Amino acid sequence: MTDVRQQVDRIDAELIALFAQRFACMDAAARIKQDRAAVRDEVRKAQVLEHVKQLAAEAAIPVPTMAAIWEMLVETSIGYEFEKWDQIRDV
Repeated sequence: MTDVRQQVDRIDAELIALFAQRFACMDAAARIKQDRAAVRDEVRKAQVLEHVKQLAAEAAIPVPTMAAIWEMLVETSIGYEFEKWDQIRDV
């Protein structure tokens, strides 16, 4: 069990590093997007969620759970990007 727990801890650390990279992309998007309204893109959000569902199905892991996690991740990312967009432009 110790080995399993160590693997889980390692994976969690890798996930945090990957999330940091994802949020760095949100920083870049906030710099690139000139219009604040462009931060929320429902078409792109739907594409991301569909892609995650496909990946989860292919990986044989719970699709509804992954969709719910990604829904929260995407909404958190949008909120973060709005904050960064406003900070960059002193809104």
